[in-house]
Amino acid sequence: MITSIEEKAKTILLLLDLHEFQATFFIEISVAERLQKLIKEISFYGHEIALYNINSTPENIEKTKQNLEQFLEKPVRGLRQKEHQFSYPQIQKMEFKYVSEIKESSINFLWRNLTSTTTIHIENDVNVIPESQSPYSQLPFNDYVLQVIPMKYYENMLLESLKNNDYVMIYANVWQLFNSSELPFKLPFYKKINNGRKFEDRLEQLFQFIDENEIAVARMKDYLF
Repeated sequence: MITSIEEKAKTILLLLDLHEFQATFFIEISVAERLQKLIKEISFYGHEIALYNINSTPENIEKTKQNLEQFLEKPVRGLRQKEHQFSYPQIQKMEFKYVSEIKESSINFLWRNLTSTTTIHIENDVNVIPESQSPYSQLPFNDYVLQVIPMKYYENMLLESLKNNDYVMIYANVWQLFNSSELPFKLPFYKKINNGRKFEDRLEQLFQFIDENEIAVARMKDYLF
């Protein structure tokens, strides 16, 4: 599985390099120690390394963060988690500078109303970055939306959102580059649409669109600090 993750992540690295984009890679904590070679390569190409928490303990998060910082000789500033999984005082205590929050990603989000919580704000000295949402479509810019909706519609969402906001955070997940038969876990039926090579093609189309429209692309830390 680790080898497969490395292969798919290198596909994303190649696409980013071709378009001269720099991005933030959120590395899942439970596999971070086994992905040191990949993490070193990601950092070598100038991308930011941050952490992605699914169900790790604060102690495990702190240990992984410290080990990565020693290995990379760079600070790890960011944490991605489900909304309010850990409190902001806890995140601040773990010495993260920002938290990227994920709302519910089940299919029910399609009926979720647009909220006013998309503005970056500071809690306990931590920059809180809510999931971007489109005033054009009322849809969030999460990995599933990028995977399934028509690209022309997604592109319109992006342009309209940038007219109303300073930034849009676009998020993709490495598992989306796997074919359903390659994954070691089961996906709900609605997340099997356009994965594998189809998703790789969608990323390339999106990157070309960003280039053509001269949209600035930055790592999280560059935008925040």
